[in-house]
Amino acid sequence: MLDSLEITMQKVTGKKQPLKKSLVLGDTGYFSEDNLQEAKKRNIEVLFPDPQFRRRDPSFDDRQKYKDTNVKKYFDLDDFTYNKKEDCYICPAGKVLPYKCDIEFKSRGTSGKQYRLKKSVCSVCKLKGQCINRKEGKGEFRSLFIMYKKYKENLSEKMREKIDNAAYRELYSRRMQIVEPVFAHMTYCKGMNRFTLRTKRKVNIQWQLYSIVHNMWKCIKPLSLQYGI
Repeated sequence: MLDSLEITMQKVTGKKQPLKKSLVLGDTGYFSEDNLQEAKKRNIEVLFPDPQFRRRDPSFDDRQKYKDTNVKKYFDLDDFTYNKKEDCYICPAGKVLPYKCDIEFKSRGTSGKQYRLKKSVCSVCKLKGQCINRKEGKGEFRSLFIMYKKYKENLSEKMREKIDNAAYRELYSRRMQIVEPVFAHMTYCKGMNRFTLRTKRKVNIQWQLYSIVHNMWKCIKPLSLQYGI
C-alpha cells in the first residue's frame, strides 16, 4: 500500500520522498500490526483506525447500531486471569482454561496459542450466558486465542489511542469529503457497474443522470430521517 502510494505521489509532486512530514490517512482495511510497523520503519506517520473505533466515538452515542455495540455483552480477555507458572487462564467463574494447542491462521498471517475449557464444564456454568456467544449444542465451550507477538512494540494499541484523540478523530472525519464514497454509492447501491451507451457524449449524459439521482438522494435522506418518510 505504501509502495503504490509513494510511487503515485512521486509522479504528482515530483518529490523523491513525497510522504515525508505528511500524515497518511487510510480506512480500517489497512489497520494491521504489519502495516503499522512498516510505516514506522519508513518514518511515515499514518492514521489507520481499528474496526471498532466508531463504537468508542462519543459522536455516535445517539446512533442505535453503535449504541448496542457499546454495551459489553460477553466476557473478553481482560476478564480472564493468566497464571504464568501453570501456563493457563482462570475464567470469571474460577475454572481453569489449560493450554490446548498452537493454531496458525494462514489467511490472516497470524499464529498463537489456544486455551480451552471442556464442553462438560461450560455447559453447566451459571455464567455461560455472559461468556459463550454460540448456539446450543454447537461448540458450547469457551476458548481463548493468544496471538504470538512478532514485534517488541505493540503499535496497534498506540493507534487505538491515537484515533480516540479528538484532534485526530476530526482529521479522519475529513475523509468523508473524498469522492470514493460517491463512486461506491453509485456502483454498489445504485447498481451502475457499467455504462449502457456508446460515444463519449452519451456516456457523459448517463453519468450526469446518475449524478442527479445521487444528489437527490443526498437531499431527500435527511428529510426521510427527520419525518420518517
